[in-house]
Amino acid sequence: MMQTEIRDRRTAFLAAGVALLMVAHLQGGKTVRDALFLNYFDVTALPKMMIGTALVSALAVGAFALMLTRYGPARLTPPLFLLSGILSVGEWAAMAVWPQTVTVAIYLHVTVLDALLISGFWSILNERYDPYTAKTIIGRITIFTALGGLCGAGAASIVARAVDIRAVIAMLAVFHLASGLALLALTHGQAAVEGSPAAEGRLRNSVRNPLIQRVALLMLSLSATVALLDYLFKATIQSSLSGEELVTFFAFFYMAIDIGTFLLQSFVGRKALHWFGLGGTIAILPLSLFSGTLLTFAFRSLISVTLLRAAANLLTNSFFGPGYELLYTPIATAEKRMSKILIDVGANRAGNMLGGLLIMGLLLVPGPTDSYILLSTMVCAGIMGLLIFLLSRGYLSQLVANLQKGHLPARSAVIPEPAQSAAAAATSTGLRRERLLRRIAFYRQVNRSPAAKPRPRTVNGEQPRPARINGDTDSEIAAIQALRSGETRRIRHVLVNQVATPGMLPHILPLLRNRSVLKEALAACRPLAATATGQMVDVLLDQHQHALVRRRIPLLLGLAGNMQAVHGLIAGLEDRAPDVRYRCAEALARLKTDYSQLTIDPEAVWRVIYREMTFLGRSGLEPRQGVEPLRHLFHLFGLIFGVPVMDVCYDSLQAPDDKIRGTALEYLENRLPPNVKSALWPIIASGRAEHTPSNRTAEEILEALWESRDAPGQRMNLLERNIKPQKEPES
Repeated sequence: MMQTEIRDRRTAFLAAGVALLMVAHLQGGKTVRDALFLNYFDVTALPKMMIGTALVSALAVGAFALMLTRYGPARLTPPLFLLSGILSVGEWAAMAVWPQTVTVAIYLHVTVLDALLISGFWSILNERYDPYTAKTIIGRITIFTALGGLCGAGAASIVARAVDIRAVIAMLAVFHLASGLALLALTHGQAAVEGSPAAEGRLRNSVRNPLIQRVALLMLSLSATVALLDYLFKATIQSSLSGEELVTFFAFFYMAIDIGTFLLQSFVGRKALHWFGLGGTIAILPLSLFSGTLLTFAFRSLISVTLLRAAANLLTNSFFGPGYELLYTPIATAEKRMSKILIDVGANRAGNMLGGLLIMGLLLVPGPTDSYILLSTMVCAGIMGLLIFLLSRGYLSQLVANLQKGHLPARSAVIPEPAQSAAAAATSTGLRRERLLRRIAFYRQVNRSPAAKPRPRTVNGEQPRPARINGDTDSEIAAIQALRSGETRRIRHVLVNQVATPGMLPHILPLLRNRSVLKEALAACRPLAATATGQMVDVLLDQHQHALVRRRIPLLLGLAGNMQAVHGLIAGLEDRAPDVRYRCAEALARLKTDYSQLTIDPEAVWRVIYREMTFLGRSGLEPRQGVEPLRHLFHLFGLIFGVPVMDVCYDSLQAPDDKIRGTALEYLENRLPPNVKSALWPIIASGRAEHTPSNRTAEEILEALWESRDAPGQRMNLLERNIKPQKEPES
């Protein structure tokens, strides 16, 4: 455990260091890029440069995506950082001879290659962590990205004034060389997780993923918006500054943005995802851009344009960026590797090209170009807001798909331990993961035909006997006498050989407390579940009935398939006995799964959940009367959010694989109301709940549960299988 904690701290330290150096290179590179471009070229050449950069990006993205799919980000990204550092050394040497050519090269380097490397870095992290853990990790690392930007821009200004602009290029080379070496140490061990050449053919599946499509459109609209604002900003600046003043201005501009980003990340950014949720955090950017553009349109000046451009960068770094990276965490690794780079760089540059073409078109239109650009920015911000609304729903849908379809991320790679420990851990984890995936596969089969009518249940391989409403009076009286005789042989003979009638039911139900004839009594009552539901509900709610009888009635009501059973079981959720409440919730879950046409009042269920949360707060997870409180809560959650999803969520929370648990936690965090989540989270987020040990191993119980399911929509009858879910007193 201690070694794991030390390794995690080392990993976090290296990731933070790489993020700091990586963004320092980016911000310092932007400072040099913008200053050199405006010094050697007119601002009207900027749209052409945007289009040219987009075309180069298309080629680079295609090659990078194929290599990323084949080798994985952990193997590909560190050498590319080292290559970038070597290229910066070449640019430093050539700047004195071919300044304009090197200016274009630096523009492409910073805009294209830096974007690829940053995307590769984030790919390493979101493949390493599950969606829930990623919120915390990425939030912390984003603070170091803000510090990196501050250091990069500040160092660029100091070095440019102390030496010259060529020295800044040499400094950038050092940043990326150091980043590459740190990233090699970070990915040691993770580099073994490779892609597959066959995964290259999955691009079509990635493109069809609705979540990926919306993320791509969001990035396209964002980059088009940024391109419009960038042109307006630089056109305003070029008319006022020139030469070394541009380097100083852009350095201080980016430094101010990074200081603001650091402050926001330190005091707000890490909490924003928990305050506003994923969609709300990302939506801060388009809402602010829309309102800021309106103000700039009304009060146009150098200050207002500069503030608008700074706000776009500040909010992108502080809110949009962290939330945007989390959108990828639920996506399967094979799809993520191909799609992420295509979106991060390909869609980004396509948006820049779209913005460049739009600017070139607006320059041809007579009238105030600045006003046209601001109006176009407002339209793009509105499109972003709509896409974020759709993305929030798509994100939850992808989490559900991961849980139900078994698209669970692979276990995060770690530094190899000694061979013996690794083999034992791999074997244990693999067995549990296989069983969990088999459970998920079962629910996939159930969900293919949610409205399908369940097969009639069988008793010892035979179809159940039909219920008879009116039986022969004499034989019925004789049967009742036998049932009340107390003689096990006579009782069993009647239960097995005679068809039960509603008149016999009041004399059969008390036998549910007798273990010696329990199986036969249940089999006799089962055909009457739909026609004599009222009698069973009366016994369930009668506090004077024996506790064992009342707790076993839900086993029958779960087969009734009518609203009378639903209402009776909901009333049973209010019972004083925990085991009766548990059985009622389990039976309702069975009805919801097998009879999709039945409706369960969510308000009534929420009232029960709030009361159970109160009990949980007082007694904790300690089982009462054999009832596991957390399992009971998830039965109730399933009545509202869907039984299959909540069952898999509960199983996932018990799994040793942190990524499986994290996927379930992320889904629950987005679905549960705050008052329930605040009480439940300390229990389920801090680690797996401890359970009272039974006389069977966890593997035996899980295998028994799995083998007990005969067909989609059916649930086992524990007593039929002669499996004892808990120890019961003799009658």
